[in-house]
Amino acid sequence: MKEKFKTILFVASVSLNVVFAATYLVYKLPLLTGLHQQRPIEPLFLQLDMTTDQLARFRVEHARFIEQLQEPDQEIKSKQVELIDLLGAPSPDHQAIVKKHEEIQHLQGAVQGRIIDHFLRASTLLTAEQRTRFFELIKTRMATNAQVCPPWMRPLEHGNTREK
Repeated sequence: MKEKFKTILFVASVSLNVVFAATYLVYKLPLLTGLHQQRPIEPLFLQLDMTTDQLARFRVEHARFIEQLQEPDQEIKSKQVELIDLLGAPSPDHQAIVKKHEEIQHLQGAVQGRIIDHFLRASTLLTAEQRTRFFELIKTRMATNAQVCPPWMRPLEHGNTREK
């Protein structure tokens, strides 16, 4: 019974990963091919009326954050390919599949922790009003599924500054 439950959980988890990957590709593919169906979403920080100084400090934090996520992002992709290879084997090794899945979950958890740390650091650069607006915008994007791709994979638009 315990083994059957683990198998069901594993299949559900893999299914969710496939759905997330497919959703990402559906949204990302038009961007890669240049076929934009609607105006690209403006980066959140450009909606906060940041001063030039705030914007400069935010760009430094953002660049550090993106650099910090490059290695884990590549490692997760590599492990996902390994998982697909294990799943596609003529005689799949269920223990190896579960182990690879756990490795991916561990890496994804670490990335999520870095994202949380980044949000906390970035929000310290904002005024109380901007900080409230920042998290409201995040919740709104989550509710409307307006997030095209994870924040660390979007290019930081340079030239768009707002001064007070």
